[in-house]
Amino acid sequence: MDMLQTTEVPSGAVLERIDAILRELLELRQTVAAQGRAARGNQAAELFGALGRGSWEEYNLDLDWQRLDS
Repeated sequence: MDMLQTTEVPSGAVLERIDAILRELLELRQTVAAQGRAARGNQAAELFGALGRGSWEEYNLDLDWQRLDS
């Protein structure tokens, strides 16, 4: 006895589902694109600001490398 049972799905139903998926993907693409446009900017400054208060002048790259080196 074959363990896999196949059921026939009308091709119209399959095409309708494909169309629905395409619409959902298009909406998702538009949402992601809109977020990407809104997020463009100075991402380094945004990340630096998320770490705390301060300015770029206060940041010392050499001290960071020394801390990571030890």
